[in-house]
Amino acid sequence: MTSSRLALTFRGAVRLAAPLLGGLAMLAGGAGAARAAKPIVIGTTISETGPLATDASYQLKGIQLGIAEVNAHGGWLGRKLVLKYYDDKSSPGAAVRLYQRLITLDKVNLLLGPYSSLVTIAIAPLINKYHMATLEPGASVPDIYEKGNKWNLMNTADSTTYLHQLLPLAKASGAKSVALLGLESAYSLACYHARVAQAKQLGLKIAYSTTYTLQTDFSSIALAIKNAKPDVVLECGYYPDSVNLVRSLHEQGFAPRFLGETVGPVEAAYLKALGPLSNRVYSNSGWWFNFKTPGNKAFIAAYEKMFHSLPDYHAAAGFTAIQVLGAAVTATHSLDQNKIRAWIVTHSVSTIQGKIHDNAYGHTIGAVQDMVQVQHGVLKLIRPAALAQAKPEIPYTGH
Repeated sequence: MTSSRLALTFRGAVRLAAPLLGGLAMLAGGAGAARAAKPIVIGTTISETGPLATDASYQLKGIQLGIAEVNAHGGWLGRKLVLKYYDDKSSPGAAVRLYQRLITLDKVNLLLGPYSSLVTIAIAPLINKYHMATLEPGASVPDIYEKGNKWNLMNTADSTTYLHQLLPLAKASGAKSVALLGLESAYSLACYHARVAQAKQLGLKIAYSTTYTLQTDFSSIALAIKNAKPDVVLECGYYPDSVNLVRSLHEQGFAPRFLGETVGPVEAAYLKALGPLSNRVYSNSGWWFNFKTPGNKAFIAAYEKMFHSLPDYHAAAGFTAIQVLGAAVTATHSLDQNKIRAWIVTHSVSTIQGKIHDNAYGHTIGAVQDMVQVQHGVLKLIRPAALAQAKPEIPYTGH
């Protein structure tokens, strides 16, 4: 699922949303002057290898598509964009060293954040030390966006909203008990604690709960869940552990009435790895194919043409980061970090994900993760009801 470094030239321009195209006007002097001008270099790291690679590859592709679209329309401020990125190997320590390099040696003009809250938390002190206004397409932990950490700028829903619709749905359908699991990583722990609090508020019995380190063998956890006999199993984790948990539950011969997992199930690799075991699993998404947002249909078509596959919400978040950054650069007519940050926290931008508006601390206001379900090998949006493609299919059968 990891991608090679792709040429950032996209043939066959596609009409996209105004926030992205708003940054594409040429400076006086025309196309020849734009080609002669020094490019604007955007720096980032991405987890091309390591446990985060499957999900992170989508974020990178979304960024690449966004840059390709900008360049197809002339660039920002009459200058083309170049993406400079390194593989952080899913390692916070590696990311710190690489962002130091991007800022001090490569001297990039602009920054985008890495994939995952875990890695973003590690680089946040560096971003704030150098006062780099950094859009964060892959960092959902709300604690990042607080006083004293002003240069990280969110452009996605925070992790406390992941699968927030599942427990109310389960309770309304007769569920009495729940097993809750959380990977010991920043975003997943925020999700886990939010769902624990929600279960208590709803009066659901917490039959089993645990946090765990990244692992491939979930046999003991699956056995404990089986013995607890919960109506709902909800896991906050990443792609690898979501696949391994389902396999272990199947090996134990246990299928809860409701099975929800964050992040992993929205990836094509998940459906391929689990086949019929994935049927009726719930997951979350901050973007969807049927969103009636400006440029969404064009984004999907352009992504398919460029990568010969379908996007997911990580790709949409990467693309949105370019939309928001382009809107700020264009509005301020500048690459000045202070001006860019000040504009982003005081303006709303229409994107393929919807309106993005950050508060004074860089936290996106009002964004939530929606809920999808695998139905006969196809992911369908089931919440919010106004946009639902299908009704929930109950129960999860494990086959």
